[in-house]
Amino acid sequence: MAALTKDQIIDAIASMTVLEIADLVKAMEEKFGVS
Repeated sequence: MAALTKDQIIDAIASMTVLEIADLVKAMEEKFGVS
């Protein structure tokens, strides 16, 4: 799997809805054990 660039990640997040971003943050908190 090719790593995403920072710009690709930022573009992907920019196109998401607020609900999708909230869900992404929750998933990242669970994945990395932070809150």
